[in-house]
Amino acid sequence: MNKIADVDVRFLLLAAMLVFLPGVEALKNIFALLFVLSWVLISKKNNNWGGKWQIIDSIFLLWILADIFVSINAVITHQLSGSNFRDVIRFVLIAWVLSRVYFSKEKLRELALISVIATLITLAYSYYSTGGILKELHSVGNINHTAIFLAIAYSISLSLLLFDFHSLKIYQKIILRISAIVLFLATIDTGSRAAFGLIIIITLVDFIYLIIKHRKLSTFFLLFGLVSCAGVLFSYNPPQALERILVRDHILHDDARDKIRNFSYYAFKKNPLLGIGFGNHGQIKIEDIKDEIIKDKGVFNAKEYKSGSHAHNVYYTYLVSGGLLIFSIFLWFWFYIVWIVFRLRSSKENDWIVLSSISVLLINLAIGWVNTTLHHEHAILSMFVLGMLISEYRRAEHGRSFHEP
Repeated sequence: MNKIADVDVRFLLLAAMLVFLPGVEALKNIFALLFVLSWVLISKKNNNWGGKWQIIDSIFLLWILADIFVSINAVITHQLSGSNFRDVIRFVLIAWVLSRVYFSKEKLRELALISVIATLITLAYSYYSTGGILKELHSVGNINHTAIFLAIAYSISLSLLLFDFHSLKIYQKIILRISAIVLFLATIDTGSRAAFGLIIIITLVDFIYLIIKHRKLSTFFLLFGLVSCAGVLFSYNPPQALERILVRDHILHDDARDKIRNFSYYAFKKNPLLGIGFGNHGQIKIEDIKDEIIKDKGVFNAKEYKSGSHAHNVYYTYLVSGGLLIFSIFLWFWFYIVWIVFRLRSSKENDWIVLSSISVLLINLAIGWVNTTLHHEHAILSMFVLGMLISEYRRAEHGRSFHEP
Protein backbone atom coordinates (compact mmCIF):
# COMPACT_ATOMS: atom_id res chain seq x y z
CA MET A 1 0.00 0.00 0.00
CA ASN A 2 2.89 2.34 0.76
CA LYS A 3 4.30 1.76 -2.71
CA ILE A 4 0.92 2.52 -4.28
CA ALA A 5 0.62 5.68 -2.19
CA ASP A 6 4.06 6.80 -3.40
CA VAL A 7 3.08 6.56 -7.06
CA ASP A 8 2.23 9.90 -8.67
CA VAL A 9 -1.36 9.69 -9.92
CA ARG A 10 -0.42 12.06 -12.76
CA PHE A 11 2.16 9.53 -13.93
CA LEU A 12 -0.41 6.70 -13.84
CA LEU A 13 -3.01 8.68 -15.79
CA LEU A 14 -0.52 9.83 -18.43
CA ALA A 15 0.77 6.27 -18.76
CA ALA A 16 -2.82 5.02 -19.20
CA MET A 17 -3.42 7.62 -21.91
CA LEU A 18 -0.30 6.46 -23.77
CA VAL A 19 -1.39 2.82 -23.46
CA PHE A 20 -4.75 3.49 -25.13
CA LEU A 21 -3.56 6.25 -27.49
CA PRO A 22 -3.09 4.17 -30.67
CA GLY A 23 -5.94 1.74 -30.07
CA VAL A 24 -8.91 2.97 -28.04
CA GLU A 25 -10.08 6.52 -28.72
CA ALA A 26 -12.65 6.87 -25.93
CA LEU A 27 -10.30 5.72 -23.15
CA LYS A 28 -7.50 7.85 -24.58
CA ASN A 29 -9.71 10.94 -24.29
CA ILE A 30 -10.84 10.04 -20.77
CA PHE A 31 -7.32 9.55 -19.43
CA ALA A 32 -6.07 12.68 -21.21
CA LEU A 33 -8.74 14.69 -19.43
CA LEU A 34 -8.05 13.02 -16.08
CA PHE A 35 -4.31 13.71 -16.46
CA VAL A 36 -4.95 17.43 -16.91
CA LEU A 37 -7.49 17.55 -14.06
CA SER A 38 -5.19 15.66 -11.71
CA TRP A 39 -2.42 18.17 -12.38
CA VAL A 40 -4.77 21.08 -11.60
CA LEU A 41 -5.95 19.52 -8.32
CA ILE A 42 -2.47 18.48 -7.15
CA SER A 43 -0.94 21.82 -8.14
CA LYS A 44 -3.67 23.70 -6.26
CA LYS A 45 -3.28 21.48 -3.20
CA ASN A 46 0.51 21.93 -3.10
CA ASN A 47 0.41 25.52 -4.33
CA ASN A 48 3.03 24.56 -6.91
CA TRP A 49 2.19 25.15 -10.57
CA GLY A 50 5.53 24.07 -12.00
CA GLY A 51 7.65 27.19 -12.05
CA LYS A 52 7.51 30.73 -13.31
CA TRP A 53 5.65 31.89 -16.41
CA GLN A 54 7.73 31.67 -19.60
CA ILE A 55 7.28 32.54 -23.26
CA ILE A 56 6.16 29.00 -24.07
CA ASP A 57 3.29 29.40 -21.56
CA SER A 58 2.13 32.50 -23.44
CA ILE A 59 2.26 30.53 -26.70
CA PHE A 60 0.15 27.72 -25.26
CA LEU A 61 -2.40 30.11 -23.74
CA LEU A 62 -2.73 32.18 -26.93
CA TRP A 63 -3.06 28.99 -28.99
CA ILE A 64 -6.01 27.80 -26.88
CA LEU A 65 -7.73 31.21 -26.77
CA ALA A 66 -7.26 31.74 -30.52
CA ASP A 67 -8.63 28.26 -31.23
CA ILE A 68 -11.78 29.02 -29.23
CA PHE A 69 -12.17 32.42 -30.89
CA VAL A 70 -11.78 30.96 -34.39
CA SER A 71 -14.38 28.28 -33.63
CA ILE A 72 -16.88 30.87 -32.38
CA ASN A 73 -16.24 32.90 -35.53
CA ALA A 74 -16.87 29.79 -37.68
CA VAL A 75 -20.30 29.35 -36.08
CA ILE A 76 -21.36 33.01 -36.14
CA THR A 77 -19.82 34.24 -39.40
CA HIS A 78 -19.85 31.13 -41.59
CA GLN A 79 -22.60 29.05 -39.96
CA LEU A 80 -20.21 26.10 -39.82
CA SER A 81 -19.31 23.64 -37.07
CA GLY A 82 -17.08 24.85 -34.28
CA SER A 83 -16.73 21.50 -32.50
CA ASN A 84 -13.28 20.56 -33.82
CA PHE A 85 -11.58 23.08 -31.53
CA ARG A 86 -11.32 20.25 -28.98
CA ASP A 87 -8.55 18.46 -30.85
CA VAL A 88 -6.21 21.47 -30.68
CA ILE A 89 -7.00 22.17 -27.02
CA ARG A 90 -6.39 18.52 -26.11
CA PHE A 91 -2.90 18.20 -27.58
CA VAL A 92 -1.86 21.69 -26.44
CA LEU A 93 -2.93 20.91 -22.86
CA ILE A 94 -1.01 17.61 -22.89
CA ALA A 95 2.23 19.42 -23.78
CA TRP A 96 1.55 22.34 -21.45
CA VAL A 97 0.76 20.23 -18.39
CA LEU A 98 3.59 17.75 -19.01
CA SER A 99 6.01 20.65 -19.37
CA ARG A 100 5.09 21.74 -15.81
CA VAL A 101 5.33 18.29 -14.23
CA TYR A 102 8.91 17.43 -13.27
CA PHE A 103 8.99 13.66 -13.60
CA SER A 104 12.30 11.98 -12.82
CA LYS A 105 14.58 10.74 -15.59
CA GLU A 106 13.49 7.21 -14.81
CA LYS A 107 9.79 8.10 -15.04
CA LEU A 108 10.25 9.88 -18.38
CA ARG A 109 12.09 6.83 -19.67
CA GLU A 110 9.27 4.57 -18.50
CA LEU A 111 6.62 6.77 -20.14
CA ALA A 112 8.51 6.73 -23.44
CA LEU A 113 8.87 2.95 -23.22
CA ILE A 114 5.13 2.60 -22.50
CA SER A 115 4.28 4.63 -25.62
CA VAL A 116 6.49 2.38 -27.74
CA ILE A 117 5.13 -0.88 -26.27
CA ALA A 118 1.52 0.32 -26.68
CA THR A 119 2.25 1.05 -30.35
CA LEU A 120 3.76 -2.43 -30.82
CA ILE A 121 0.75 -4.15 -29.25
CA THR A 122 -1.72 -2.15 -31.34
CA LEU A 123 0.38 -2.77 -34.45
CA ALA A 124 0.40 -6.53 -33.79
CA TYR A 125 -3.38 -6.51 -33.42
CA SER A 126 -3.73 -4.50 -36.65
CA TYR A 127 -1.73 -7.09 -38.60
CA TYR A 128 -3.59 -9.96 -36.93
CA SER A 129 -7.07 -8.54 -37.55
CA THR A 130 -6.44 -8.05 -41.28
CA GLY A 131 -4.60 -11.30 -41.98
CA GLY A 132 -1.14 -9.78 -42.13
CA ILE A 133 -1.88 -6.60 -44.08
CA LEU A 134 -1.30 -3.26 -42.37
CA LYS A 135 -4.28 -1.01 -43.06
CA GLU A 136 -4.25 1.28 -40.03
CA LEU A 137 -3.78 1.52 -36.29
CA HIS A 138 -7.29 1.25 -34.92
CA SER A 139 -7.62 4.63 -33.21
CA VAL A 140 -5.19 6.50 -35.46
CA GLY A 141 -6.97 5.49 -38.67
CA ASN A 142 -5.97 6.27 -42.29
CA ILE A 143 -2.76 4.59 -43.45
CA ASN A 144 -0.97 7.93 -43.95
CA HIS A 145 -1.75 9.08 -40.41
CA THR A 146 -0.71 5.64 -39.17
CA ALA A 147 2.62 6.10 -40.97
CA ILE A 148 3.16 9.42 -39.17
CA PHE A 149 2.35 7.83 -35.79
CA LEU A 150 4.69 4.89 -36.44
CA ALA A 151 7.50 7.22 -37.53
CA ILE A 152 7.22 9.17 -34.26
CA ALA A 153 7.15 5.96 -32.20
CA TYR A 154 10.21 4.71 -34.12
CA SER A 155 12.10 7.94 -33.41
CA ILE A 156 11.34 7.58 -29.69
CA SER A 157 12.53 3.96 -29.56
CA LEU A 158 15.70 4.64 -31.57
CA SER A 159 16.79 7.73 -29.63
CA LEU A 160 16.07 6.04 -26.29
CA LEU A 161 18.06 2.98 -27.34
CA LEU A 162 21.05 4.89 -28.71
CA PHE A 163 21.37 7.76 -26.25
CA ASP A 164 20.13 6.34 -22.94
CA PHE A 165 21.53 2.84 -23.42
CA HIS A 166 23.57 2.63 -20.21
CA SER A 167 20.60 3.67 -18.06
CA LEU A 168 18.35 0.98 -19.48
CA LYS A 169 17.63 -2.34 -17.81
CA ILE A 170 18.31 -5.53 -19.77
CA TYR A 171 14.64 -6.17 -20.61
CA GLN A 172 14.26 -2.55 -21.74
CA LYS A 173 17.22 -2.89 -24.09
CA ILE A 174 15.70 -6.03 -25.59
CA ILE A 175 12.30 -4.38 -26.05
CA LEU A 176 13.81 -1.29 -27.67
CA ARG A 177 15.99 -3.30 -30.04
CA ILE A 178 12.94 -5.25 -31.20
CA SER A 179 10.69 -2.19 -31.35
CA ALA A 180 13.17 -0.14 -33.38
CA ILE A 181 13.38 -2.89 -36.03
CA VAL A 182 9.64 -3.63 -36.06
CA LEU A 183 8.56 0.03 -36.19
CA PHE A 184 11.12 0.78 -38.92
CA LEU A 185 9.77 -2.07 -41.08
CA ALA A 186 6.13 -1.27 -40.28
CA THR A 187 6.58 2.38 -41.26
CA ILE A 188 8.02 1.25 -44.58
CA ASP A 189 5.13 -1.22 -44.95
CA THR A 190 2.62 1.66 -44.90
CA GLY A 191 3.86 2.66 -48.37
CA SER A 192 4.09 6.32 -47.38
CA ARG A 193 6.86 8.00 -49.38
CA ALA A 194 7.19 10.90 -46.94
CA ALA A 195 7.34 8.64 -43.87
CA PHE A 196 9.89 6.37 -45.59
CA GLY A 197 12.13 9.33 -46.42
CA LEU A 198 11.85 10.79 -42.92
CA ILE A 199 12.74 7.60 -41.02
CA ILE A 200 15.81 7.23 -43.23
CA ILE A 201 16.80 10.84 -42.43
CA ILE A 202 16.04 10.38 -38.71
CA THR A 203 18.10 7.19 -38.58
CA LEU A 204 21.06 8.87 -40.27
CA VAL A 205 20.83 11.95 -38.02
CA ASP A 206 20.78 9.77 -34.88
CA PHE A 207 23.67 7.61 -36.12
CA ILE A 208 25.80 10.60 -37.12
CA TYR A 209 25.20 12.28 -33.76
CA LEU A 210 26.12 9.03 -31.99
CA ILE A 211 29.42 8.84 -33.92
CA ILE A 212 30.21 12.47 -33.10
CA LYS A 213 29.32 11.93 -29.45
CA HIS A 214 31.41 8.78 -28.87
CA ARG A 215 34.20 9.37 -31.41
CA LYS A 216 34.98 5.65 -31.49
CA LEU A 217 36.09 3.83 -34.63
CA SER A 218 34.19 0.71 -33.56
CA THR A 219 30.94 2.71 -33.37
CA PHE A 220 31.58 4.11 -36.84
CA PHE A 221 32.20 0.69 -38.41
CA LEU A 222 29.18 -0.84 -36.65
CA LEU A 223 26.81 1.87 -37.87
CA PHE A 224 28.42 1.90 -41.33
CA GLY A 225 27.79 -1.84 -41.54
CA LEU A 226 24.14 -1.47 -40.55
CA VAL A 227 23.56 1.31 -43.08
CA SER A 228 25.34 -0.68 -45.81
CA CYS A 229 23.25 -3.80 -45.13
CA ALA A 230 20.06 -1.73 -45.29
CA GLY A 231 21.23 -0.15 -48.56
CA VAL A 232 21.93 -3.55 -50.12
CA LEU A 233 18.54 -4.91 -49.03
CA PHE A 234 16.75 -1.87 -50.48
CA SER A 235 18.67 -2.27 -53.74
CA TYR A 236 17.68 -5.90 -54.24
CA ASN A 237 14.19 -5.65 -52.78
CA PRO A 238 13.09 -1.99 -52.90
CA PRO A 239 10.04 -1.15 -50.74
CA GLN A 240 6.89 0.13 -52.41
CA ALA A 241 7.52 3.63 -51.06
CA LEU A 242 11.01 3.73 -52.61
CA GLU A 243 9.68 2.51 -55.96
CA ARG A 244 7.02 5.24 -55.90
CA ILE A 245 9.73 7.83 -55.24
CA LEU A 246 12.00 6.57 -58.03
CA VAL A 247 9.32 6.61 -60.74
CA ARG A 248 8.65 10.32 -60.20
CA ASP A 249 10.66 13.11 -61.82
CA HIS A 250 10.14 15.34 -58.77
CA ILE A 251 9.85 13.89 -55.27
CA LEU A 252 7.34 16.53 -54.14
CA HIS A 253 5.21 16.44 -57.29
CA ASP A 254 1.74 14.96 -56.85
CA ASP A 255 -0.87 16.14 -59.31
CA ALA A 256 -3.89 15.45 -57.08
CA ARG A 257 -2.39 17.07 -53.99
CA ASP A 258 -1.06 20.00 -56.01
CA LYS A 259 -4.64 20.72 -57.06
CA ILE A 260 -5.81 20.44 -53.45
CA ARG A 261 -3.07 22.85 -52.36
CA ASN A 262 -4.09 25.29 -55.11
CA PHE A 263 -7.66 25.04 -53.85
CA SER A 264 -6.54 25.55 -50.23
CA TYR A 265 -4.51 28.63 -51.12
CA TYR A 266 -7.57 30.47 -52.42
CA ALA A 267 -9.71 29.10 -49.60
CA PHE A 268 -7.24 30.82 -47.26
CA LYS A 269 -7.33 34.07 -49.28
CA LYS A 270 -11.11 34.07 -48.97
CA ASN A 271 -10.89 34.21 -45.15
CA PRO A 272 -7.28 35.21 -44.38
CA LEU A 273 -7.49 36.48 -40.80
CA LEU A 274 -9.63 34.01 -38.84
CA GLY A 275 -10.18 31.15 -41.27
CA ILE A 276 -13.29 28.97 -41.24
CA GLY A 277 -12.67 26.81 -38.17
CA PHE A 278 -11.03 23.42 -37.83
CA GLY A 279 -12.69 20.48 -39.54
CA ASN A 280 -14.57 22.64 -42.04
CA HIS A 281 -12.26 22.38 -45.05
CA GLY A 282 -14.62 19.92 -46.74
CA GLN A 283 -17.46 22.44 -46.54
CA ILE A 284 -15.76 24.80 -49.00
CA LYS A 285 -16.90 24.45 -52.62
CA ILE A 286 -15.19 25.58 -55.79
CA GLU A 287 -17.88 28.23 -56.26
CA ASP A 288 -16.87 29.79 -52.93
CA ILE A 289 -13.36 30.60 -54.14
CA LYS A 290 -14.07 31.25 -57.84
CA ASP A 291 -14.15 35.04 -57.40
CA GLU A 292 -10.79 35.02 -55.60
CA ILE A 293 -9.19 32.99 -58.41
CA ILE A 294 -10.50 35.29 -61.13
CA LYS A 295 -9.44 38.35 -59.13
CA ASP A 296 -5.92 36.96 -58.81
CA LYS A 297 -5.41 35.28 -62.21
CA GLY A 298 -8.01 36.90 -64.42
CA VAL A 299 -9.25 33.49 -65.59
CA PHE A 300 -10.80 30.45 -63.94
CA ASN A 301 -9.69 26.94 -64.92
CA ALA A 302 -11.54 24.39 -62.77
CA LYS A 303 -9.07 21.64 -63.75
CA GLU A 304 -6.33 23.27 -61.68
CA TYR A 305 -8.24 22.96 -58.41
CA LYS A 306 -9.66 20.13 -56.37
CA SER A 307 -11.66 20.26 -53.16
CA GLY A 308 -11.14 17.73 -50.37
CA SER A 309 -12.04 16.86 -46.81
CA HIS A 310 -8.72 18.38 -45.70
CA ALA A 311 -5.78 20.20 -47.23
CA HIS A 312 -3.25 17.32 -47.15
CA ASN A 313 -0.84 19.98 -45.90
CA VAL A 314 -0.35 21.10 -42.29
CA TYR A 315 0.48 24.69 -43.29
CA TYR A 316 -2.66 25.13 -45.38
CA THR A 317 -4.67 23.31 -42.72
CA TYR A 318 -3.76 25.99 -40.19
CA LEU A 319 -4.09 28.83 -42.70
CA VAL A 320 -7.52 27.75 -43.96
CA SER A 321 -8.88 26.64 -40.58
CA GLY A 322 -7.38 29.25 -38.27
CA GLY A 323 -6.26 32.01 -40.61
CA LEU A 324 -3.19 34.12 -39.96
CA LEU A 325 -4.16 34.34 -36.27
CA ILE A 326 -3.53 30.68 -35.45
CA PHE A 327 -0.93 30.14 -38.19
CA SER A 328 1.31 32.79 -36.62
CA ILE A 329 1.03 31.03 -33.24
CA PHE A 330 1.75 27.70 -34.95
CA LEU A 331 4.98 29.10 -36.45
CA TRP A 332 5.93 30.83 -33.19
CA PHE A 333 5.61 27.51 -31.38
CA TRP A 334 7.95 25.66 -33.75
CA PHE A 335 10.52 28.46 -33.74
CA TYR A 336 10.51 28.29 -29.95
CA ILE A 337 10.99 24.50 -30.02
CA VAL A 338 14.06 25.05 -32.22
CA TRP A 339 15.30 27.60 -29.67
CA ILE A 340 14.85 25.12 -26.81
CA VAL A 341 16.72 22.41 -28.73
CA PHE A 342 19.54 24.89 -29.30
CA ARG A 343 19.63 25.78 -25.60
CA LEU A 344 19.72 22.11 -24.50
CA ARG A 345 22.25 20.95 -27.09
CA SER A 346 25.10 20.81 -24.57
CA SER A 347 23.16 18.93 -21.89
CA LYS A 348 24.29 15.32 -22.42
CA GLU A 349 21.74 13.73 -20.07
CA ASN A 350 18.92 15.06 -22.27
CA ASP A 351 20.26 13.60 -25.51
CA TRP A 352 17.46 11.10 -26.12
CA ILE A 353 14.74 13.68 -25.45
CA VAL A 354 16.44 16.30 -27.64
CA LEU A 355 16.95 13.85 -30.53
CA SER A 356 13.35 12.60 -30.23
CA SER A 357 12.16 16.20 -30.34
CA ILE A 358 14.24 16.97 -33.42
CA SER A 359 12.66 13.93 -35.08
CA VAL A 360 9.17 15.10 -34.10
CA LEU A 361 9.93 18.53 -35.53
CA LEU A 362 11.17 17.03 -38.82
CA ILE A 363 8.22 14.65 -39.10
CA ASN A 364 5.58 17.31 -38.46
CA LEU A 365 7.08 20.02 -40.65
CA ALA A 366 8.43 17.87 -43.52
CA ILE A 367 5.65 15.30 -43.85
CA GLY A 368 3.37 18.24 -43.16
CA TRP A 369 3.95 19.47 -46.70
CA VAL A 370 2.15 16.42 -48.14
CA ASN A 371 -0.19 15.47 -45.32
CA THR A 372 -1.90 16.91 -42.26
CA THR A 373 0.44 16.42 -39.33
CA LEU A 374 -0.12 17.63 -35.75
CA HIS A 375 -3.55 16.07 -35.90
CA HIS A 376 -5.45 13.84 -33.44
CA GLU A 377 -3.42 10.84 -32.12
CA HIS A 378 -0.07 11.62 -33.70
CA ALA A 379 -0.43 15.23 -32.46
CA ILE A 380 -0.77 13.91 -28.90
CA LEU A 381 2.27 11.65 -29.33
CA SER A 382 4.21 14.60 -30.77
CA MET A 383 3.20 16.84 -27.88
CA PHE A 384 4.10 14.13 -25.38
CA VAL A 385 7.67 14.24 -26.70
CA LEU A 386 7.78 18.04 -26.90
CA GLY A 387 6.22 18.33 -23.43
CA MET A 388 9.17 16.32 -22.06
CA LEU A 389 11.55 18.62 -23.95
CA ILE A 390 9.98 21.79 -22.53
CA SER A 391 9.96 20.25 -19.03
CA GLU A 392 13.69 19.56 -19.33
CA TYR A 393 14.21 23.14 -20.51
CA ARG A 394 12.32 24.48 -17.48
CA ARG A 395 14.42 22.26 -15.23
CA ALA A 396 17.65 23.46 -16.87
CA GLU A 397 16.61 27.12 -16.62
CA HIS A 398 15.69 26.64 -12.95
CA GLY A 399 19.13 25.10 -12.35
CA ARG A 400 20.86 28.03 -14.02
CA SER A 401 18.85 30.52 -11.95
CA PHE A 402 19.55 28.57 -8.76
CA HIS A 403 23.31 28.58 -9.32
CA GLU A 404 23.52 32.22 -10.35
CA PRO A 405 24.82 34.58 -7.60
